[in-house]
Amino acid sequence: MGKSKMNYQNRPRSFQLLPYSLKGKNVTIYRGGPESKTGRLIDVKPDYIVLYSENTVIYYQASHIKSITEDSKANSINMNANQEEEVDYLHAENFVSLMNHFRNNTIQINQGGPDAKNGLLLEVINDYLVLQTNDDGIVYYNIHHIKSVKNAQKNMDNKENIENTAVQPEFLRKTSFNQLFMHMTHSWVSINRNGPEALEGILVENTDGYYTLINNQEVFRIHPFHVRSISVGPKGALKQENNENKNDNKQEESSSEENVLTSSDQVITSSSSDRRTEWSRTSRRSRRSSGERRTSRRNETRRSREKVVKSIDYTWKTR
Repeated sequence: MGKSKMNYQNRPRSFQLLPYSLKGKNVTIYRGGPESKTGRLIDVKPDYIVLYSENTVIYYQASHIKSITEDSKANSINMNANQEEEVDYLHAENFVSLMNHFRNNTIQINQGGPDAKNGLLLEVINDYLVLQTNDDGIVYYNIHHIKSVKNAQKNMDNKENIENTAVQPEFLRKTSFNQLFMHMTHSWVSINRNGPEALEGILVENTDGYYTLINNQEVFRIHPFHVRSISVGPKGALKQENNENKNDNKQEESSSEENVLTSSDQVITSSSSDRRTEWSRTSRRSRRSSGERRTSRRNETRRSREKVVKSIDYTWKTR
């Protein structure tokens, strides 16, 4: 059991026989899959390598690299051209130290597949890191299972924006990834984000280093070392909560708009009523004024007729 409980720092390093001779050459990491990238190998460290691909610097953990293929044709062209672009990248003694350089930055863990995830790196503690995400909240990643990492701050235009608040959210600080499991006992947890090995359930006990996860009638026994990531609560709970809050805000805004429209309609109705009343009054005054003018004209006509009659009478009497 002594060897099986070996931590991240003390695991064997026989696999770390990296191809230092390929430094500065064009290579392809992996032969396929989401992690496969082609670019220039710009640095080789004791337990990780640095690849410059498509204007992006990617840091691969050496323990997960299954193959490195050299592009001899492209390398011969580059040697003849003798042109090498200067690239800025992070320098660290090992992969854990490298992760510390990414603190308080938005990173992408792995290049694709079910384990790829973007988030704000809050802390690196021994063999695990703490990542703040928009859909799952705080997620704890086992550093041993991280295949690659890159700075995602410059590539967030078409991706979800990670909230970077001044107040740091609360998270667990334990001495090891295994200690996290002990603290999460009797809680509903989500293990591994996606893929066939994703699990959810209540973490209930620890027996001989294995934990039991219960979900309905299923009982799973898992070892922390083989878990890639873990978080408290169901997967996507924070995203669902945010969507519910947005819907509530939209309903409140809609209700507020309806109230404003109703008030506006009342004002318009009242204004229209006032205008009709005023128009009615004006119409009555206009009719009265018109009637008065017609009456005045009739009276004037009568008076002029009376004058004419009197004039005729007067002329008749003169004769």
